[in-house]
Amino acid sequence: MKKYVSFPPSNNPMNFAAIFVSLCALAVSIYQSYIFRNQQYAIVWPYIEPRVEYTNQSFAFSIQNKGTGPAIIKNISLELDGKPASNYSQFIKDLLKSPNFTSMSISDPANSVLSAGEKVEFMSAQVNDTILSDFPVRTVVRICYCSIFGDCWQYTDGEVEKVNSCK
Repeated sequence: MKKYVSFPPSNNPMNFAAIFVSLCALAVSIYQSYIFRNQQYAIVWPYIEPRVEYTNQSFAFSIQNKGTGPAIIKNISLELDGKPASNYSQFIKDLLKSPNFTSMSISDPANSVLSAGEKVEFMSAQVNDTILSDFPVRTVVRICYCSIFGDCWQYTDGEVEKVNSCK
């Protein structure tokens, strides 16, 4: 007659201790992975900040990445007096209320990458007349950008909110 013995014996207290220690090790491992993943996201977190600078005869609008990782600029939209700007040259003329410029520079950073700390001048203008820029009052700036992990944010006039994707 054969006698069957369960292996390991279920009434051995050492088995429960081994299972408990194993579960604790698993929990610690999962928590460490969670911390490491959050650290990776923080290392490459972009933060876009537009900046407007003007003097009596010059105007400059730039975008700087103040985050710790590259920012993939997906799209930029500007509104002037509640109307979307489709032409940046006309936007500057209407904003500065001046049709004549000694110089004007426009570059569209949409679909480009700004490394951490990088600053790109989006548009600038020099005029002979005195500039009375009321940029913050008359404009709305929206910039949608993403990290290299695909996390996206929408900047709208100083407020940044996380979005699912850039449209």
